[in-house]
Amino acid sequence: MTLHVVPSSTVAPAVVVTNLRRAYGNRVVIENLNLRIERGEFVALLGESGCGKTTLLRALAGLDSIDGGRIVAPRRPAVVFQEHRLLPWDNLWRNVSLGLQVNDPRERAAAALAEVGLGDRLDDWPRNLSGGQAQRVALARALVQQPELLLLDEPFAALDALTRIRMHDLVRELVASHRPGVLLVTHDVDEAIALADRILVMREGRIAFEHRTKGHGASRIARAELLTELGVVASHHTA
Repeated sequence: MTLHVVPSSTVAPAVVVTNLRRAYGNRVVIENLNLRIERGEFVALLGESGCGKTTLLRALAGLDSIDGGRIVAPRRPAVVFQEHRLLPWDNLWRNVSLGLQVNDPRERAAAALAEVGLGDRLDDWPRNLSGGQAQRVALARALVQQPELLLLDEPFAALDALTRIRMHDLVRELVASHRPGVLLVTHDVDEAIALADRILVMREGRIAFEHRTKGHGASRIARAELLTELGVVASHHTA
């Protein structure tokens, strides 16, 4: 199995990955990867296309098998993708409560939509939403599950700059409130610096660089330094 579920506790990390390996035929995508994300910790993962970021996220989400190693998580995580993936034939509260096994799904969905600023749109339809609003609903759908691990797969990449800034503020608030461990896969260096407690750079299927930006032992990282780690010549950039 990809995910080994352990009983929840107040001290359990959101996820622990040990010696993870994933290959497609003879092509090894991830090799001996180790990762630990604590509850309430926001981790950003950067790297060139094809380095294994999405493969790692899919493995953590239980959407892809692994060929070696171990993933231990308290429970299956929630995922927000670049595309909102809302069902066009269901209204917003039904989209948010999809798969939710509770006695009061509408009430739970209403509370989640209120948290993302759409509490007055329960009976509206996905076709009436802007891109930013649709991603707010996708966040509500993820957080209504009360996940201990939240996986974000470039969820803001298709948004305009101002909407992206607003979404960053919203995500900060929601993570502070719900305290899941978060892994954000992104190509945006500025986004990683703005949001993450810890920034990782992945190369050739491994974590090749790590920098803590918040918390104990943290220090500010220059944008140019991070771009250099990503193989970008950045001498003309400022910190």
